[in-house]
Amino acid sequence: MKNICNEYNKWLLILPFIGILGSCSNGDEFFEEERYKKEIYVVSDVSQVFQAEYEMTKSDEAVKTLAFAVSGTNPIDRDVNIVVEKDEDLLTKYNYSNYMDETDKYAHGLKETDYTLSSSSVTIKAGAELKDQIGKLPITLKTSVLENLSVDSTYFIPFRIKEASPYEINEDKRNVLYRIYKKNQYASQRNNTYYNSIGYIGSAFFTSTKVVQPLSYNKIRVYVGSQVYSSSDTKATINKNAMIITVNEDNTVTMSPYSTEGGLKVTTLMPSDDPNDSSGSYGYRNVYNPDEQRFYLYYSYNAGGGEQIIREQMTLE
Repeated sequence: MKNICNEYNKWLLILPFIGILGSCSNGDEFFEEERYKKEIYVVSDVSQVFQAEYEMTKSDEAVKTLAFAVSGTNPIDRDVNIVVEKDEDLLTKYNYSNYMDETDKYAHGLKETDYTLSSSSVTIKAGAELKDQIGKLPITLKTSVLENLSVDSTYFIPFRIKEASPYEINEDKRNVLYRIYKKNQYASQRNNTYYNSIGYIGSAFFTSTKVVQPLSYNKIRVYVGSQVYSSSDTKATINKNAMIITVNEDNTVTMSPYSTEGGLKVTTLMPSDDPNDSSGSYGYRNVYNPDEQRFYLYYSYNAGGGEQIIREQMTLE
């Protein structure tokens, strides 16, 4: 009887493993089967926004792409064809739902003359690995258009998938607000760019962290002296405190007011060639050092309270 019980217990232990081995033999079939519904969609975040940062250079234009994809666990076995069109209603809904009657905060839509689509059609080719099955729509902007976009405003091109085949369109991811940011080699609009600033206002030492913003391929905006920028600053505050730094071909720089509306006056000063000069300006040559990613500045400004002489070093964090 004892032997019978031992034999019975042995089979109780073995049978589950036999079942596991049997299920493993069908593992390949499990992964070969599509586990999710295949749907075509435009890539975006939870707010239906796709962020595109264009780099401004000496070139006349810059190109970025809007991405499209197909959901599912397995690669597509047929080419996917997508036709795209503008969706003005999406931008209208975005502005009203976010700002209602605060129209001064509304995002702006780019005119069709401001950008170029090489085609309104996108194809995702079958046969590639799953991670590479992305459709890309090139969107070209002229550098002159980018330079005219204010860093204090938001700009979108609203798109929607007009039609697509051979799979269904994901209605929740059919539309997208293609947001345009700009950058140059000194600063980015998408991610705040900070410079550590040390220097003198007259003979008084100061140090601060400055937000620097790109305007064109060789121009940035920054506040004068020890003034501190905030994203909530009004247009009047910005015009009163912001100056433009222009980087020339030889990396020399000049400073000028960002706007004439705020009454700010900015003058690029000539540093002394004498290291012992009482002005202390010898080390502030009005140049940008690309190896150090540092600006050496010597200028004056007057925001209505009298002229201030500034010697300043700004170094990228």
